[in-house]
Amino acid sequence: MTSLLPRIHQDLFDFIDHDPDEIAGLLEFWYRSNSEALSAALTAQSGVSLIVNVSSFQSFESLAKKLFLVADTLVLRDTRKWTQEELGFRSIPMPIAEYRPGYYEDLIDDLRKLRPSPLTLLNRQTLYWTSETKKLNNGYEVAYASWDYNSIPNEFVSWISTSGRSYMRTGQVVYAPFIPPIDWELEFLKNDINLPDYFNAAPTFHQKYDWFSLDHTRALLSLQFPFLDGLDIETISKVKEDHRDEFLTFSRTLLSSISGIKSAFGTEGFAREVKYIQTNQVDAGISDVEKTVKKIQTRGTWQKGAILTGLVGIDIAVFLGVPITTVVTGLAASGVAMIAAKIAQLKEQGELKAKSPYFLWALNQKAASG
Repeated sequence: MTSLLPRIHQDLFDFIDHDPDEIAGLLEFWYRSNSEALSAALTAQSGVSLIVNVSSFQSFESLAKKLFLVADTLVLRDTRKWTQEELGFRSIPMPIAEYRPGYYEDLIDDLRKLRPSPLTLLNRQTLYWTSETKKLNNGYEVAYASWDYNSIPNEFVSWISTSGRSYMRTGQVVYAPFIPPIDWELEFLKNDINLPDYFNAAPTFHQKYDWFSLDHTRALLSLQFPFLDGLDIETISKVKEDHRDEFLTFSRTLLSSISGIKSAFGTEGFAREVKYIQTNQVDAGISDVEKTVKKIQTRGTWQKGAILTGLVGIDIAVFLGVPITTVVTGLAASGVAMIAAKIAQLKEQGELKAKSPYFLWALNQKAASG
């Protein structure tokens, strides 16, 4: 099953875009009405999903690109405490007639096969209705209601209205107000409930889990990938899609290296271990791939010459393990050379892509090409 998240997010934008003055209230209504479908789609998402507790959405952007080097999906949980001190008023336009999400016809068959996580938080507070009604540009006739509880943070409202949109359109960044807040996790832990597991995810920032501790996160942030600054999130997502196997190889290798760091952040040992990964895995890895590419390109030049002359093909074929009787029977020398060159090309590409930094190299090439 392909990811349902991009289509669901497209419906979110279709719902809020026509009425920018109402965006905060429309977001409240949309997430209130679609959290179950979004939770089901997220829980069914394949690959590595990381829950990121976000207190600043602008700061998240500086983190996201690096996290995308090891994860498929980033799940954003804001840091509202859901306490009386954080209550706030928000006016919400509620459709008077039946509301049906725009993705309903496209995804209903797939969604019927799924279930939202049993820990999906559906905090549907009592609404205070007003007498005001309005016909919105999105086509809905609405009545206005309000509530005095922890609304979606204004910072998220601003973020999704601007730069955050490109992140969410990929379907690989999901805002999830339906995941219970951090303050509740202690109670879950007391009862041996691993909350992230219930959303098919792992925690990024949480000192109570060993999977990706705070020091491991700091290690990832300390690594330098200068070419990431020149890439937008859609391009990174496309390179990951085009080089899926290579991304998985690199992700596993980098995660293993980061998880192996034993020293605490701020110590000389931590800096030394991070520098070792930077030098020997990132920098040297990209350089190694570049050298291999140049070698293949150079080798390709004389292979083309071999095809023209028909003199080298048999030697190449034998070198690659093709029996001499097979390559000479019924074939002209130039034909043998062409077959040998193709075999060599396939082997070399396999050798190249097996290198774990190949995914980084592909990103670097994309940045260089503009």
